[in-house]
Amino acid sequence: MANWSNEITKERNDMVFENRNRNYGAFLIRRDYGKVVAIAGGSATIGFIFLIFFFVFISRESVEQVKKEKITQVNLKDAPPVNKDAPPPPPPPPPPPPLTKVLKFTTPEITEKEVDPPLQNDTTKKIGIVNQEGEEEEGPPVVDVAVEQVVEEIFTFAEVMPDFSGKDGFQAYLKKNVRYPFAEKDQGKQGTVYISFVVEKDGTIANVKAAKEVAGAPGFTKEAIRVISLMPKWTPGMMNGHPVRIEITQPVRFTLQ
Repeated sequence: MANWSNEITKERNDMVFENRNRNYGAFLIRRDYGKVVAIAGGSATIGFIFLIFFFVFISRESVEQVKKEKITQVNLKDAPPVNKDAPPPPPPPPPPPPLTKVLKFTTPEITEKEVDPPLQNDTTKKIGIVNQEGEEEEGPPVVDVAVEQVVEEIFTFAEVMPDFSGKDGFQAYLKKNVRYPFAEKDQGKQGTVYISFVVEKDGTIANVKAAKEVAGAPGFTKEAIRVISLMPKWTPGMMNGHPVRIEITQPVRFTLQ
């Protein structure tokens, strides 16, 4: 019973398969297990030894092939000595100047036939005794003179402020020329817009724009700008006895009556 724990011993197999069909696969596997293991181990060992001999043979072939390669030795000669006393080589000759295009002078012929008047002399062409191809000489360079435009300062206050036909002249002008916008009148809208403009040194009106508008009433702004832009000249503002540019903001009221 010492071999009962070993499943492949002959005694255990005889006891297990006693009075049974021994052609059953399990019995044959257990009976031939040792033989199969021996064959497999032997095959693996032989294959391993074969691989070792194969790699040794290949390595020897590679070493012998390297030894057979011919090694050529190259001997480098020293460079010739430099003669420090020898004169330096002459510099290369300068390139020839570029040719200038020249037109051959034509001797005028005297004839009784009428001919077209000669063209004006082209100062950019050179006249010579033969025609010669080459580069055309450029005329004197054109110098652009930039003139800096001086923008005069715009003031909001002056010793003498601009004036239009006296104290009530501006309001009288608006009352006479302003037309109530149709859309705002139809909607019953009223309000005041503030218009900014510049009275120039000569009294003309410039830079007319809205400083404050009435919400939902763009017609008020357009009409106020139109009327002020068409104003005649003002009396300009004065600083130190000289006219200056003055920016003014004026209200324009739209009231339904």
